[in-house]
Amino acid sequence: MNKHQSSRLLRRERWEQSDDQQSKKIQEKFAEEPNILYSRLSEINTGVLAIVMTIIVLEIQPPANMAHYVDFIHDIGVFLITFLIVSKFWYDLHKVYTYFIERPSKAIAVLDLLLLAFISLMPVMAKWVMLEPSTMSIANYGLVFLVANLFMSGLQILGFKKSFGMDKKRLEAMSAFRMTSTIVVNIFLIGIAFINPYFSMILYLGFPIATFLVTSGPGSHRQEVK
Repeated sequence: MNKHQSSRLLRRERWEQSDDQQSKKIQEKFAEEPNILYSRLSEINTGVLAIVMTIIVLEIQPPANMAHYVDFIHDIGVFLITFLIVSKFWYDLHKVYTYFIERPSKAIAVLDLLLLAFISLMPVMAKWVMLEPSTMSIANYGLVFLVANLFMSGLQILGFKKSFGMDKKRLEAMSAFRMTSTIVVNIFLIGIAFINPYFSMILYLGFPIATFLVTSGPGSHRQEVK
């Protein structure tokens, strides 16, 4: 083997080593991608919900005189209801990413972003209720709340299956019951809005409080995944 052939063989070996190193780095990035996505989703969830919860209060107009004081109290009530609902969504997302989602996939990211999109509509719906507390405004408020809850249930179910590979009958039955209960309760609240809009808003205030109080902690979640 002459000097020229030896040099060419050496360059080829270096290229192959370089390709192997690049391929290894790419594989490491692919393996790390779900963890990076987990961090990014957690950050955007906290950021978007913080903005939504802040924007709602900006819709409240101070009363110009005592004649508008009743409307002012009404707007504060709508703000408190919406703030509690969005806070409940934040807490639910915290639970989902703590107990259910370990390595999020693209499908989980899409569901998460759709959930944030509908939660972001809550200030618009709240403003509508403030300006015109009618059956139509409260029913649409409830509709957005319903769709957001469905995305939350879907995120929880998909997180279980994607991260833990779970496909048990108990999980499916429990998830179906949770989703059905959410649909029934929300449809009931929307129906009440057509009869008594103000009473419906009071029930919307009680719904996040009641579900928050009965929410189970980490111990029961660990029992569910066994």
